[in-house]
Amino acid sequence: MASSDTTFMLMAIAVLISSVALLLLAFAAIGIFFAVKRMEAEIVPLVPLTADFIAKSGRNMEEVIAQFRESSAKTQALIDDVRGEVKDFGVARAEITDRVQAEMQRIEIVLDSSLADVQDIVSTVHNGVVTPIRKASGFLAGLLVAVRTFMRVQRPDPSQVAHDEETFIG
Repeated sequence: MASSDTTFMLMAIAVLISSVALLLLAFAAIGIFFAVKRMEAEIVPLVPLTADFIAKSGRNMEEVIAQFRESSAKTQALIDDVRGEVKDFGVARAEITDRVQAEMQRIEIVLDSSLADVQDIVSTVHNGVVTPIRKASGFLAGLLVAVRTFMRVQRPDPSQVAHDEETFIG
């Protein structure tokens, strides 16, 4: 009779521990749900900004390409004029080179600005989405280890423990 009472108590304790673990998991899931909702609220305002940035970048690139084509046409016209006037070839070549370099510098500035904006967006998304997900994943992993530790019923064999200690003392 005493054995049956002991078994019943052990089963009741095991059920209580598993119930508490399930309750903790439910709270963790609710916490993750609210964290995701907060992240969503923080990310939603970024969507129009990102779309606006992409649209502006597209317009800027179109302007740069148009300016580049225009510069190319002007450069070609200058080259044709220079061919007609061979005596001033050195002066015209220097002028063309300066203009082409100036246009290339403008293109480089626009591209650097666009890349910096893209990098800012990637950093914001990383800090707003990836980092909280990693934190939640780490929390859940710790919670899983705790649950597994509480659920472990068997104790290690004392002879095995002594053997393990001997190998480390060694």
